[in-house]
Amino acid sequence: MNLPQRQCWILQGEPLIKQASLLYQQADHTSRCWLSDEADRPDTAIGHKQAQQQLGRDNQLIVFDARQDFYADAFGALVGTLQAGGLMLILLPEQAGPSPWLQRFLHIADQHAAVRFFSGDESLPEITLPAKRGQAQAITATTEQTQAIEAVLRVVKGHRRRPLVISADRGRGKTALLGMAAAQLLQQGKHHILVTAPSVNNIQPLIQHAQQGLEGAVSHRTGLDWQQGKIRFMAPDTLLENKPQTDLLIVDEAAAIPAAMLTKMLESYSRIVFATTLHGYEGTGRGFALRFQKTLDEMTPDWRAISLKQPVRWAEDDPLEAFSFDALLLDAEPVADARISMAEHAELDFDLIDRHSLAEDEVLLREVFGLMTLAHYRTRPSDLQMLLDRDDISIAVLRYRGHVLASAWLVDEPPLDDALAEQVFAGQRRLKGQLLPQSLLVHSGLPQAGQYRYQRIIRIAVHPALQSRGLGSLLLAQLQNQIAEQGDVLGTSFAMETRLNCFWLNNGFVPVRLGQHQDEVSGSRSLMLLKAITDDGADLVESARNRLSREWPFLLQTQLTELSSDSVVLLSSALKPFGTEPDKDYQAQVQAFAHALRPLASSQFALWQWLQQQLTSTAFQQLPPDQQQLLVKLILQQQSIEKVADSLALSGRAEVVRALRQAVFDCLSSNSPVETR
Repeated sequence: MNLPQRQCWILQGEPLIKQASLLYQQADHTSRCWLSDEADRPDTAIGHKQAQQQLGRDNQLIVFDARQDFYADAFGALVGTLQAGGLMLILLPEQAGPSPWLQRFLHIADQHAAVRFFSGDESLPEITLPAKRGQAQAITATTEQTQAIEAVLRVVKGHRRRPLVISADRGRGKTALLGMAAAQLLQQGKHHILVTAPSVNNIQPLIQHAQQGLEGAVSHRTGLDWQQGKIRFMAPDTLLENKPQTDLLIVDEAAAIPAAMLTKMLESYSRIVFATTLHGYEGTGRGFALRFQKTLDEMTPDWRAISLKQPVRWAEDDPLEAFSFDALLLDAEPVADARISMAEHAELDFDLIDRHSLAEDEVLLREVFGLMTLAHYRTRPSDLQMLLDRDDISIAVLRYRGHVLASAWLVDEPPLDDALAEQVFAGQRRLKGQLLPQSLLVHSGLPQAGQYRYQRIIRIAVHPALQSRGLGSLLLAQLQNQIAEQGDVLGTSFAMETRLNCFWLNNGFVPVRLGQHQDEVSGSRSLMLLKAITDDGADLVESARNRLSREWPFLLQTQLTELSSDSVVLLSSALKPFGTEPDKDYQAQVQAFAHALRPLASSQFALWQWLQQQLTSTAFQQLPPDQQQLLVKLILQQQSIEKVADSLALSGRAEVVRALRQAVFDCLSSNSPVETR
């Protein structure tokens, strides 16, 4: 099938905006997209946060407005929606600015024939946009898709415990064929197809193609109904919590889901299809294969794999696809195993690299980014943009003969001024970034936490060929020695997983906080750990550890009731023995809850301690009965907000929290200062 090539034009200068607008007006309104956060954007334009809503569409024209900000993830999502013969216009300011990310992007663009540059008063050439695809064309399967559909059907009809893995780059019709296969299964009498993915947006092409194959089917955002059958989306954490029965479980974009969750799915479902994008903006299929293939071999040795090569949205060897791969480093990989397999600790060099060094060395950049993409299931183009553009980011690496074997990415979080720290502690301000000091102020209730300088590790990875050989620990040890003058505390926060927990604890990091909510994809809570670099930092780390140690029994009975037993045992061993001595400084948190906006979830332990001291006080006895009931039910008995609201005739969470603040305020006002035994 001979398809026309896609094109990309980069426009710099305001006169060209009008020409872009004229082209946009000429395009079919159902197959065009203008992405912009500018005030002068067309009424039909979308913001960058809505880019994923375009997944599954075939656009003939995309206008990507980057005059103020270039959103790399949005670009990565949209370029895959441009159909054969389509045109992408990138709007840039006349002066590109100092951004190393953008400078590199333009340099890469200049090397690709698919990209043309226009500036100033130039006139855009005439172009004939492709016709909108018809329904019949959209559901015509290629030979590869047909073979993959047959393989999906065999998963359901054949022997149990023979999962299928489908891998492909974007534009190969992977999700579409899953929809076609689901439609055929419903036609053949199956009643329930379950689909999970990182986001419901991922499965929209599946629903659309299933509907096209089922006359009279009714689709909605989370699924489809046809006669007695249905297709339903369920988020990964909800799926594993409820484990509903199904004829087939389809896991789309599996590379963007933690391997531990995929393993649990494999344990729970005997008929399952995993589909993953090889080089996508949401995850890497190669990393998925390395993390998960061993599990498949052990648990289901008869599993099968299919790879799709032929594009269905655009032509073979599409130059715009090649440009997007280079610009976003979608195909970046670490150094080949053979070059570094003999490396010994004594032969390794440690380096701290800044963004300018990365921007000037494409080989180094590809190795650093490729290693992290392979190791972390959520590494995206925005992470590449962050590496190149943010002054507060630094990269620590271990190298062997110049090649990167291990890497850690760090962000500098400097001290807060006293007034700002007080506002954060009181819940009156939320900061963008500054995760460690903000969390210690808000959630751990340590008013002194804003005084310190932190270095936060946001990513760490070791080359797969050298794992379990101590390189991660060596990297951390070297890093701590090198940054002694750049911070008081080294810290990290990540989704809990037993192997990672052990790694950090074995390297002397101390747990100081667990997240209050589970991640919607991984189903895990975040765990924050700290390690002191200076003597001052040691005082803070000890205070944070003591705070969590005192709260630990209370948290296990309230917010952490579902925490796994192995995590409870492991983390408890890193904390101080349980004790009954109350905090000496919980009063400040109670005051901040009553008089400011400190969150309830972060104040529960302080309120619990305070109320135990107040139950026999005159101030509490003089409160109205409804306030006494509210305090006892919500704080002492830990009843749910919904149950408390119902029993006290309150409208919902917001009114319950307002009433609680007032009750605490009234009690404090009648009994000031805060009483303690």
